[in-house]
Amino acid sequence: PRRMELRRITDLIRMTALRSLKVRYRGTLLGVLWSFANPVMMTAVYTAIFGAAYSKYYDGSIVRYVLSAFVGLVVVSFFLGATTEAMGSVVGNGTLLNKIAVPPAIFPLSAVAANVFQHAITTFPILLIVSAVETHDALRVVLIPLVLAVLVLLSTGFGLALAALFVFFRDLPHLWAIGGFILWITSPLFYPAEIAPRVVRPWFAINPVANEISALREVALGSGPVHVAPIAGALVASLLSLAIGAALFRALRRDFMDLL
Repeated sequence: PRRMELRRITDLIRMTALRSLKVRYRGTLLGVLWSFANPVMMTAVYTAIFGAAYSKYYDGSIVRYVLSAFVGLVVVSFFLGATTEAMGSVVGNGTLLNKIAVPPAIFPLSAVAANVFQHAITTFPILLIVSAVETHDALRVVLIPLVLAVLVLLSTGFGLALAALFVFFRDLPHLWAIGGFILWITSPLFYPAEIAPRVVRPWFAINPVANEISALREVALGSGPVHVAPIAGALVASLLSLAIGAALFRALRRDFMDLL
């Protein structure tokens, strides 16, 4: 019975994620390729504006700046896309929840799964290629899926928390738009961490998005022995996020039906 229930939940997540993708890209020319076009276009913009000025921090190489910015943008694009979609998923399916006995967590999990699927056929394979070409290190290439899994866990934790809180606080999307921008701009995404004021640098250590960017850059662009610290830091932040998000969702879900 437990295995059958797990399979049922897995099937529900898969079907809901596919439905979400079909609705999102219905009538578009590029479809899921937009998840690749976004970081590519943003990388081009950052390179045009900052590439020449900041290339000296990347061994004088514009190419390394481009790759570093692209890796960071993949992290930010996935995280903000998955969490923003997950946030509105329970409220958006309130009518369905009132008609059918479906675990509410299905919807935020499906939102994250939909983003995993679209990035799995666009940006994630590019990261494997970048790692193989840049590092020539089989271990780093193998670690790419692990670090991406850590990113998924981080996004899932935030997504569950945001989905639960949005049921009670309908101003949350506006607050999250500001919060997401703060996480974006305070991560060393399009600029090197070295130029940030000293008072800001400690924030990089506790910013979960910055931690994930550092971990992914280590395995995609690093050289020499693998530095475990950024990967371990990202993993701890993701597990903490998942534990808090799941606990908050579980604590609040009993009151969902009164507000949906």
